[in-house]
Amino acid sequence: MSYICMIVDGAYPNDIRVRKEAEFLVEKGKKVLVVCPRKKDDLENEIVNNVEILRIGKNYTNTKKGIYDIIESFSNINFLFYFGLKKVFKKYSIDYLHVHDLPLAGTGYMFKSKVNNYCYLDLHENYPEALKTWFLWKKSKIIKLKNILFMNPKRWSKKEKKYCEKYSKVICVVEEMKAKLIANFKIKEGKLIVISNHEKKSFISNFNKVNTQKIIGEKDFSITYIGGFGPHRGLQTAIKAMPEITRKIPNAKLFLIGKGSSDVEKKLKGIVKEYNLEDCVVFSGYRPFKEVSTIMQKTNINIIPHLANDHTDNTIPHKLFQIMMSKSLLLVSTCKPLKRIVSKYDAGIVFNANDTNDFAKKIILIHQNYDVFQDKTINAFNAVMKNKENWENESLKLINLYSN
Repeated sequence: MSYICMIVDGAYPNDIRVRKEAEFLVEKGKKVLVVCPRKKDDLENEIVNNVEILRIGKNYTNTKKGIYDIIESFSNINFLFYFGLKKVFKKYSIDYLHVHDLPLAGTGYMFKSKVNNYCYLDLHENYPEALKTWFLWKKSKIIKLKNILFMNPKRWSKKEKKYCEKYSKVICVVEEMKAKLIANFKIKEGKLIVISNHEKKSFISNFNKVNTQKIIGEKDFSITYIGGFGPHRGLQTAIKAMPEITRKIPNAKLFLIGKGSSDVEKKLKGIVKEYNLEDCVVFSGYRPFKEVSTIMQKTNINIIPHLANDHTDNTIPHKLFQIMMSKSLLLVSTCKPLKRIVSKYDAGIVFNANDTNDFAKKIILIHQNYDVFQDKTINAFNAVMKNKENWENESLKLINLYSN
C-alpha cells in the first residue's frame, strides 16, 4: 500500500492544520504517514485516528531545533529529516510527499525522485515576513545575532521563490498569500491552491460544557483573547486601550488566555505595570481545551487584534472560525483576511490595526449597543454552519488535489 507522507517540524497531533488535513485524507480512504520530531517521552510509532505517526530523533528540544534551523538556513538541508526520510523511503512506498512549511522545503525536495507521484509544499504562513516580527522582543544578544545571520528575511524570501517554482503544487493558507506569490514571484496561478484554516462544523459540540466562572466573573464585562502571545498578535494594542475603556466601562476586564515566550510575557506584563492595569488585565495562562471553547462562548467580546503587516496579512487563525461558531461577539483588526471575512458576512466589528484609540472606541461602541450587535453573532454562525466557511467545504479542495 502506498502512502501520502506528510513532514512537519512540530508536534503531531498538536498542529491543528496538519491534523485536520491528515485525518481528512484518511477518512477519504488514503493511507497517511506523518513524520515529525520526537520529544522526550514521545512514542516513536503511534496511530492516532488512523493516521500513522513516525517520530524521528530523540529528545527534540528548542535548542536542537535552533541548531537544525541554522544548518538548514545555509545548506537547505534539515539533517534530522534528511536521515529520517531516508529510512522512510526504504520502508514505505510513497505516492505523495506533502511538506509542511518553508523550512523543510529544501529537505523534502531532495527526495523528489523517490516519490511515485508528486511533491506538494504547504505554506502555513508568509514565513520570510514572519521572521521580521516573531523575534522583535527577544532580549538575548546571541539569539538576535543568530537571527540576523541565519534567519534573514531576504535569504528566506529567495528560498520561498525557489521552492515555489520547484514543487508540483503549492498550498496557500489564504487568497492573499496566493496573490502575493503571483505578484512577487510570478508563480503560475494554476500551481497554487488555497486551503484555509477553517473549522469542522462538529466543533460546535465543544460549547456549553464547562463552567468558566472561575476565569470570568459574573460582573465582568469581559474582553477575551485566546491563543499564543507574540509581537504580531496585537495584544499590546488591547492592553494600552484599557485605561480609556475602563474610564467608560468600569467593570471591563481584559482576559489573555494562552502563553508566549518568557521575553514576550515579560514585555506584555511590563506594559500592564507601566499603565497600572493590574486590576483589569488578567493573564490566565493555558486552559484545558474543553474549557477554552466555553470561554469563547461566555465572554462578552472575543478579540483578534493582530497587527497588519506582510506576515499577518497572509495567514489566518483557526480561532476566527471557532469564535464565529460560538455566537459570541467578535472584534478583529483590519488585518486583510480577518477584515475580508468578517466584513463579507457582517460577522463582527472591525477596528484599525495597531490603533489603540480605535480599539477602545470600538469596545465602548459595542458596550453601548450590545443587544443591537447580537445580530452579527448570528451572521457569523450562519457563515460557518450554513455557508461555505467550514472545513467540510474547504477540505474538498484537498481531496480533489489528491484524487486528480
